[in-house]
Amino acid sequence: MRSLARLDGPPSTASWAVLAAALVWWIVGLGFGPALRATEERSADLAWRLQASDVRERRIILIDIDEASISQVGPWPWPRQQLAQLSDRLAAEGAALQVYDIIFSANTSQDATLLASFKKNHAVIAQVFSTDHREPVTTGQPSGALDWSACPPGAPLAQGYIAPAPTFADLPAGHITPTIEADGAVRRVPALICHRGAVYPALFIAAIAQALSPKALTLNAGGGPLAPHSRLVGPSFDQDGLALDAHAQVRIPWTLRPEAFISLSATDVLAGRVPLRLLDNAWVVIGSSALGLNDRVASPFSGNTAGLLVHAQLLRGALDGTLPAQPRYGFIIETLVTSLCVVLLGYFGRLSRKPVYLMAVGAVVLAGLLWTAKAWLLTRSGLWFGWVQPAVFLLAFAACHSLIEYARDRIERDRLFNHLSSYLPRPVAAVLAKQDPSDAVDATRRHITVLFAEIRNFSAYCEARPPEESTAVLHAFFAMVTRQVEQHGGLIEFFQGDAVLAVWGSGGAGPAPEKALGAAIAILKESRTLLPPMGEDDIAPMELGIGLETGQAMVGSFGLARRRTHLALGHPVTAAARLQEMTAELAHPILVGEGMAASLGNHRLVSQGMFLLEGLKNPSHIYAYPLRECVE
Repeated sequence: MRSLARLDGPPSTASWAVLAAALVWWIVGLGFGPALRATEERSADLAWRLQASDVRERRIILIDIDEASISQVGPWPWPRQQLAQLSDRLAAEGAALQVYDIIFSANTSQDATLLASFKKNHAVIAQVFSTDHREPVTTGQPSGALDWSACPPGAPLAQGYIAPAPTFADLPAGHITPTIEADGAVRRVPALICHRGAVYPALFIAAIAQALSPKALTLNAGGGPLAPHSRLVGPSFDQDGLALDAHAQVRIPWTLRPEAFISLSATDVLAGRVPLRLLDNAWVVIGSSALGLNDRVASPFSGNTAGLLVHAQLLRGALDGTLPAQPRYGFIIETLVTSLCVVLLGYFGRLSRKPVYLMAVGAVVLAGLLWTAKAWLLTRSGLWFGWVQPAVFLLAFAACHSLIEYARDRIERDRLFNHLSSYLPRPVAAVLAKQDPSDAVDATRRHITVLFAEIRNFSAYCEARPPEESTAVLHAFFAMVTRQVEQHGGLIEFFQGDAVLAVWGSGGAGPAPEKALGAAIAILKESRTLLPPMGEDDIAPMELGIGLETGQAMVGSFGLARRRTHLALGHPVTAAARLQEMTAELAHPILVGEGMAASLGNHRLVSQGMFLLEGLKNPSHIYAYPLRECVE
């Protein structure tokens, strides 16, 4: 956690993101566990489809009891004598091993003929077990049990079976019990199944043992970080044995495309229409693709694949050592990889804190890399690692981290904006916050009303009183003026020393002279109680002077990009400042310029005559608001 915190921003950002992502990951796994597992399996299907080879397989040949065979020989089941002829023809063509994806569960008068052919032709037959506790079926007699004293932990327990007839009990047999996923696909097969204390191997295991060595098989626990849960070891297999998961299952290695297997119609074999020497020393898998026999499964290549292809793929994978192994400590390895990806995301977030959605893009890229690594390891090295759960965690981490960063940036942005708007009018701050700095003049001509207010004798007060007391008085004065101006619809343009400039109309609304005058009266009344009276130091009492004027002005930002200011420039600003200066001379705290007086009309203003205001060329008619009405 600390390393993550050091990588990116505030110490708590990455840590909180990890905790939040863990919570989201747990909730998603709890609510969508089956969907995540289905996604994991289907992504593996995609990897098989993309990487499967189309090189011809000549060691394992498929003998298909297809629609043409059913049409010519007759409906299934065929007479046992006919099957004996098929077995003999295969042997005559040179087949070294015959693996039957067929269950001979019924007794017939021709069993002796078929049994004799099977024994001399090295045949391995099938049986199927049922793990359904509700309707246990017991047909025939299971055979081919391993010479083991106990059932291995985790192996499926069968309640029923459909096995060969007792006549075939001496033949090597293997089960063809599939593990059917929720989507109907067959991706795993139990290598071992237990029934009444006996352990029965799968058909492909029984076939390999029959062809290579009939010696006993042993089950060893996996060792090493990449080792599977257990290995089925025997002279028939290579030194690594067959990789089994915790439930004694093997994954089907769909390493070869279905069309890469050579498939012969059973009727062609019976008729002797087999290419010369095609079956020499070959292993043949006999089954059916006929739709009426219902021996169809869903595979990565098709939703309607012949069942005999499953056994062919398993045989090929066992011979080549490509049966996928799920490492016993795979979860730990996945966790370490996920942690590394989180660190990479945190570092990426540090490099690109804005915009925050880039971290989500990084998480998607890493998720894609995880799937690519999973596909490569599965199809090239036979290692099964999950990528969906780590990807979910990474996406959750990126989303949580981005949300936290967004919230943090939003808080910082709001804080900066609040600071900016405390120094500038809020509408101006809102506009500037959305713009890049510029050296250009950004000003607009507007019709505005200006209020200029200043405390007289404040400098003498500051000289005589402690600075803390003067600061408190000025702070209270600025706060009061700001409140009154905003209540009357105006904006504070700036504070300068003990003076305030407020504007109406700078944001595009009308100049509102009535509201400006109302604000001036309210400010003057409240200042009478706010400003300290004359004290012991014989200091002249502080009084407030206010000047008001309406007219055309330029309002906007000026200066270089690195140091700008926002101002209102023009006649009403200058006139208001000069009117404020004349309040002491004319003994009226509120003076109004002729532009504003014209806008106010009959508003009980008292004419003070014509005056030439300092800095202006033309005389101006000045008006005063009656002092008695200000006091009332």
